[in-house]
Amino acid sequence: MSVAVKMTGVDSHRIRKYEEARLLTPARTPGGQRLFSDRDIAQIREIAALEREGVNLKGIEKIIVLKEGQERVGSDNSTS
Repeated sequence: MSVAVKMTGVDSHRIRKYEEARLLTPARTPGGQRLFSDRDIAQIREIAALEREGVNLKGIEKIIVLKEGQERVGSDNSTS
């Protein structure tokens, strides 16, 4: 967790909130330690930026779902 905090500038309390809101699902070791991927770090940064703009966690969830849907559609079109 401390590495993710240093890399993102987002405090551990906020990162836990993102996880509780299911906006972030880092892998875990058998002992329960969080393992943040590069994608997780990028996601934390994106969520924090949206929060700074005044978007609440429910709104952020909707934005992420829409963005993921667009990425899937874009990747489907590139294979045609």
